[in-house]
This record gives sequence, structure tokens and C-alpha cells, in this order.
Amino acid sequence: MSEAAVPLAVLGTRWAESERWDVRWRGFLWRRAEPIPLSPVRFLDWTVDGAPLRDRLALLYGAPCTDITFLTEGSRGDAFAVESLRALVLENESGVEPWVQFTDGRAGVLFCPQCGDLACGAVSADVRVTASAVEWRDIAYQDGISEAIQIDEVPAFTLRFDRAQYEATVRGLLMQWSSPSDA
Repeated sequence: MSEAAVPLAVLGTRWAESERWDVRWRGFLWRRAEPIPLSPVRFLDWTVDGAPLRDRLALLYGAPCTDITFLTEGSRGDAFAVESLRALVLENESGVEPWVQFTDGRAGVLFCPQCGDLACGAVSADVRVTASAVEWRDIAYQDGISEAIQIDEVPAFTLRFDRAQYEATVRGLLMQWSSPSDA
């Protein structure tokens, strides 16, 4: 299917929760990791036509995508949250790019829920803007070390959005998250 033939989708958000874990090391001679659950993190999850984007990224063997956005509860005013949104409208100019964009220019869409570091890998997209549409091309998990696109379990796919609707959504979030107030 050509890029122009990709139907327009509607980008939105909804609140979601993601589990978080820490590790406690047990034993003296035979050390073993014991997972310790932490309180879940609430975040704004991307939706496409009302369905969570993470659902489309579930692995072929059924494991859900656990990556999240930087738009977490209590993070308004956070540079990473703001710059992750700016990267999606191609306005990332603060020098935080290495934390929200890969060196090949692909923007992080969903990040590691434990640390948010691109070194862990992230779901990324090649963001392209035309006069009437915004495309997230080749959405896929991108390795944080080699920066290779991983399509073994989930084939890369493209989403196209009406530019006016997309920009209203992302810029509205940008206005909200640029303010340090969580009111």
C-alpha cells in the first residue's frame, strides 16, 4: 500500500497505568534477583481511532507493549515530556534530542516505563509533515544500542493523520505540559 493510500487516522490520548518493578538481590553465594512491584505509573497513552496504540504493538506471541509516553502524572513542566511532544511536531530544539530522538532522526513515541532512556530502546517513528497530513512512518521498536529497527515480532507500520487534527492534539498537550502546574 503506498503512503498516500494509508487512510487517515485520528490521534488521541487516554489515561492508562503501567506496572513498574525494582529488583532486590537475595542470597550470599548464589545471588538471585527478586522482583519487587512498585506503585504503577499513570500516563497519557496514545490512541489511534480510539484504540490504544500499544495494542497494535503487542508482540506476535501475545506479550503486550509495556512502553509508555513521558506524559506521566505529575510531570508537567518536565523537559523530557515537553521535548517528546516537540519532536512529534518537528520542533525539538532544546538539546534534549538524544533522550527523545534517535541519531537517525526517528522520534520516540513510547519509552521504557522504568527509566525512559533510549538506551533501553523505544517505539519510534519517522515523522513526516506535509501540507495536509502528518505521517508516522515505519512505527517499530528501535534498539537502543545499535538503533536498528526491530521487526521480528511486530512488522513496522505507518499511520497517517489529518494535519490540523494532529497538530491540535499534540500542540494542546504541549501547552498543557509546558506549564509546571498539575492543576
